[in-house]
Amino acid sequence: MNYSIVLTRDADADIGSAFAWYEPIDPNLAVRFVSEGRTTMDRIAQFPFRFPRINDTVRAALLNRFPYTLYYSVEYDEVFVIALLHQRRSDDIWRQRSHHRS
Repeated sequence: MNYSIVLTRDADADIGSAFAWYEPIDPNLAVRFVSEGRTTMDRIAQFPFRFPRINDTVRAALLNRFPYTLYYSVEYDEVFVIALLHQRRSDDIWRQRSHHRS
């Protein structure tokens, strides 16, 4: 069973922001970043419970080729992606979002 992936507005903005950062450096790198994000979301959709839980409801999946972490929660048959953050960013961001999903 594949779970449905639901991007919150904040997570969608995170992806757009990272893409916008990579794109002027190398457009192909930006495309690879988005592709890697999709691949990670596909893995989550197939096996959402394989990634470690980092609090009661949020799990984290590392992207393979980029220093980003995808934060998500599972509810019934849906996966809510709450953040895609660079690994050097504060974890306060996903913690705040996990309480106020938008």
